Amino acid sequence: MLYNTHLDTLIKVVEAGSFRRAAEQIGISPSAVLKQITLLEQDLRVTLFDRSRKGVSLTEAGESVYGDAKYIVRYCETAAERARDLYTKQNNPVRIAVSALGSTEELASLWPVLHEKCPDIKCRLLFFESTSDGVKRMISTLGQDADLILGVYDETFLEQFGLRALKFRDVKAVIASSPSSGAPGGGSAPVSAADLAGRTVMLPKKGTFRAADEFRKELEGLREDVRIEDFDMYSLDIYYECQNSEKCLFTYDAWTAGSILLREQAADRKYSGTLGMICRKEPGQNVRRLFEAAQEYMKKDRT
Repeated sequence: MLYNTHLDTLIKVVEAGSFRRAAEQIGISPSAVLKQITLLEQDLRVTLFDRSRKGVSLTEAGESVYGDAKYIVRYCETAAERARDLYTKQNNPVRIAVSALGSTEELASLWPVLHEKCPDIKCRLLFFESTSDGVKRMISTLGQDADLILGVYDETFLEQFGLRALKFRDVKAVIASSPSSGAPGGGSAPVSAADLAGRTVMLPKKGTFRAADEFRKELEGLREDVRIEDFDMYSLDIYYECQNSEKCLFTYDAWTAGSILLREQAADRKYSGTLGMICRKEPGQNVRRLFEAAQEYMKKDRT
């Protein structure tokens, strides 16, 4: 405590009207209450209470101490709470969620700079389950289970989930397929919607990524038979399904781990996304500081 706890006993006695009732409320014996008040009087070298058979009443000095005691207790509680908040902010690490799909190369190269600019901020990597449910859960609880997600996004994605992001680099859209599927791939020319005639193309559901929505429009405009199969979130499940079928997958070249066993070919260059760190629109103080430090560094690095 930041103050003499006997002040709490003084306040209880005054509000209860007697040593006995104060003892009942505190949960100690009346003699223990009397002893604490006596010790407080000895410390202050004043008499706080006039004692009589009718009860106790404050002396003039006691009135003064009582009024100040309530202020001291409130002030000290506020000071302690403020100190605990600062301690928590300084000692709770910023939690960065990473999927098994992607690479942490950009974060690894940026971290020494962030550590130099914000040496008091600690970070911890969390590897979350790369299933559709795992990805959805991590996004929906962002700010609770983790503070940042390292992943691919665009403005449509951020708007849908109410998030903001720090850009690392642009990423290219690619068409992935199993090498044994006979789907277009392996050449230098970009894959167009027309190249996928007669195929089943896996796409994230409408409204998730702008580039995927635009590619969907091209596919829907073809006269040839193109089947579109929607999925909720990019996850290892989706890549596994593509590996073990003749389906094609619209995805991005940043998710290297998911496409190790797939063949990829660039889609038209107008289809792209962004790799970066994603967080809530109103992140905590430490996340904001990391973002500002990273933005300052990357701005200088590009000039």
